[in-house]
Amino acid sequence: MTKLELAEMLERFVGDAPDCGEWEFDDFTSVKAEPALEPYRQRIMQACGDGWTDADEIGNIIRELRTDA
Repeated sequence: MTKLELAEMLERFVGDAPDCGEWEFDDFTSVKAEPALEPYRQRIMQACGDGWTDADEIGNIIRELRTDA
């Protein structure tokens, strides 16, 4: 997965898009990512904790991923 692909997945997840795979988000957050994406995975897991989602932080992560892509 590239940074751009991760940004697109997050946009589908946050936007509750119909083309977001049922397990796509869970698969990414459940398994340690490649080194370049692991820091983002950690931040995403913190932003999506115990039934709440910090949409502002997810938006920040998406912007960073698109800038760094």
